[in-house]
Amino acid sequence: MADPFPFPELEADPAAIAAFSARETARAEAAFCDAVFEADAARAREILEDDSYLPGLRRRGRWIYSYLRTAERPKGLWRRLPEGAPLTVDAPWEVVFDLDAFCAETGEDWHWRGAETAFFDPEKLLLALSWQGSDQQRYLEWDLARCAPVPGGFDLGPERNSASWIDADTIFYATSSGDGGGTRSGWPRRVLRLSRGMAPAEAPCVFGVGHEDLLGYAHAFRAPGGQTVEAHVRLRVIGDSTATLYLEGPEGPAQPIETPQNTYASYSSTHYAYLAADHGEHPAGTLVLGRIGTDERRVLFTPAPYRSVAANQLFLGHSWMLWVELDRTVPTLRLLNLENEEAVPETVPLPCEAQTVSIFPHDAAPNEDGPLQMVTGGFLTPATTWLFDIRQGAGAVRYEALSAEPETFDATGMEVQLLSAISEDGTEIPYHIVLPRDRAGPLPVLQYAYGGFGAAMAPGYPMLKGPLWLMRGGAYVLAYIRGGGEFGKDWHLAAKGRNRLRAFEDFAAVAADLARRGISTPARIGCHGGSNGGLLCAVMATRFPENFGAIWPDVAVADMLRFPLFPAGAGWIDEYGDPGDAGDRTALLAYSPVHNVAPAAERPYPPIFVSTNDSDDRVDPSHSRRFAAALIAAGQPAYFHTRAGGHGGGGATWETAQEQALGIAFLRHALQVPEP
Repeated sequence: MADPFPFPELEADPAAIAAFSARETARAEAAFCDAVFEADAARAREILEDDSYLPGLRRRGRWIYSYLRTAERPKGLWRRLPEGAPLTVDAPWEVVFDLDAFCAETGEDWHWRGAETAFFDPEKLLLALSWQGSDQQRYLEWDLARCAPVPGGFDLGPERNSASWIDADTIFYATSSGDGGGTRSGWPRRVLRLSRGMAPAEAPCVFGVGHEDLLGYAHAFRAPGGQTVEAHVRLRVIGDSTATLYLEGPEGPAQPIETPQNTYASYSSTHYAYLAADHGEHPAGTLVLGRIGTDERRVLFTPAPYRSVAANQLFLGHSWMLWVELDRTVPTLRLLNLENEEAVPETVPLPCEAQTVSIFPHDAAPNEDGPLQMVTGGFLTPATTWLFDIRQGAGAVRYEALSAEPETFDATGMEVQLLSAISEDGTEIPYHIVLPRDRAGPLPVLQYAYGGFGAAMAPGYPMLKGPLWLMRGGAYVLAYIRGGGEFGKDWHLAAKGRNRLRAFEDFAAVAADLARRGISTPARIGCHGGSNGGLLCAVMATRFPENFGAIWPDVAVADMLRFPLFPAGAGWIDEYGDPGDAGDRTALLAYSPVHNVAPAAERPYPPIFVSTNDSDDRVDPSHSRRFAAALIAAGQPAYFHTRAGGHGGGGATWETAQEQALGIAFLRHALQVPEP
């Protein structure tokens, strides 16, 4: 039987960790940091620092805000422009917050996480900053007039937390410290009503969640009648985003919204909507609309094979509801007039042909019936941000283009195809492939997927992979494997828990299909994934090594017996299973990458590049260290690299550029990709 805890020193011994990380990182850099890597890193940084467009546009009061990273400010500048002024890159933007300067002043590495804007006054806000890119957040009240911290203002954390405004001197503060600490997953367990000048230990607790729950949070918003409504949310598990939502107005105590178990409701002051998450009253993936305070419910969408509603694209206003339906990933925007009980859903024309559509409010402060933004794009089309208003109905929608990402590579002659593979149990697994101009011979392929927690992958513009990979004649594949949410809730449920192997079989089947079609050969197919996608790639190494020529698991979950012992890990038990349960433990051990590495003499693996971040408190870096150590000890051709940053990597442009360039350098070497 496999050692249940191999290489324990790489989890808890600082000296052993430092020695291993330094030695193996140096070995990886010596192997891949050549002149081509340096050129790629420089090109990637140039792209990330491009100031010819306006990223992250949002309205706060009379101002339009944008967050931009530049060569001089690689961590970023938060800037604003008066609404109505020409929205151009060379306009006289006012700098509100300089993150690079703030890091230099405080002597700490902070990463931008946005700003929490008060619903009653868009001039009042809390900056959200991540410490070293981790899940530990600091909330700092910022004076927009002085462009400095508010004297005596809120300054909370860093810890796992959340904050939102109630009134000018009071916030909801969800905390994972004090009075029993956080949940077993390390997330906030208590929600406090915190007044200015008050220490969290002195603040009254609004509500708490159980130790076994995931987290609790709250926020307030203004209903159309002017009254303030409080939303208290108790999230139970992460896999199904199971939640109980309570709304509390000025007239009485919090009342729960009666949605079924295993659902998470989107809501306004009058309605709520949810996607059924299991086969109860409605099939999983059914879109249901309800009216708060009544038993009234209405089915708006019934799922069908490969047809679903995008879970993160449900928007409710006071007078309308908007959602995105997907048919084999092709998006359709739908609208329902909530003020007319006899209204039926309408299709809203899109501003352009798009493979991907995402929608979010134009106003950073909650505004139930305010204007919206839409981002459209695709594999060969840079993202464009549009402003639109749906209050006059689907037929009256007019779009205004606010900004467009620059083209970073020449897509002339490239092509996108939607193909399908057949998995081991006979299920059809769709995947997109982006084909380069030069298609002679078996193509080098970079295959990607996530395949977990119901997260849906969508076609997106490969801003860095385009110039660094497609322009070298490589093909790119996005695989829609089970465990994800691309085709509805059943697609997720099919690979949960003890059925996890299906996700791995799906991904391997896509690689096999590429070879069967003659697009590539196993020796020229590389795979990449991060976090749960890193687990996916690590399993490709130990279970399906013959299907690939290179494997790149990043910030991977790799020890399936110990994942609940780390921060955040206990929240994944619903998704993966419980190592404390005998049946689950058997299933987890069967594929746990750390425990299933074969000696090279028995089963040789392709080259493997295991990468991680030293401040990652979502997936502890020991997963990657110990997996890499097991591979190296078994004589497999493995490399390990650690870098600064949290789960999402470094916060500066040069860090992101080097991360991507190094992974591409590994793939170039392993798959023998020549320079064009």
